[in-house]
Amino acid sequence: MSTIACDTPSQPIGDTRSALDEPAWRTICKAIATDAMKGCGLSHEYYVERLSSAIDTQVPQLPESHRVRALQIAQEWDYATPAQRQETQDWNAEHGYCTHGIELGYCPAGCDTDH
Repeated sequence: MSTIACDTPSQPIGDTRSALDEPAWRTICKAIATDAMKGCGLSHEYYVERLSSAIDTQVPQLPESHRVRALQIAQEWDYATPAQRQETQDWNAEHGYCTHGIELGYCPAGCDTDH
């Protein structure tokens, strides 16, 4: 992925840093969301995991100064941080749900307490 940046007129005069190209980043997020949706089996938790993991692989390719804003934008598609995803997985495990967010015994992927 190429670096996503552009100059914006809203930057203070004398500031030569470029800003995140938000439309281009939104296009990337939308493509990642579409791909995540195709493989999630209609499980929102699994969609969030797929989307967030894919976003996490793209963000390090951006300049460090763009990363916070990029992750803020990714939240428009329900991006969750690794800590938030772990919290969801912990809650699921404690309450009888599989990693896909589906009650054990009902997951079409075959998740069950015996695994």
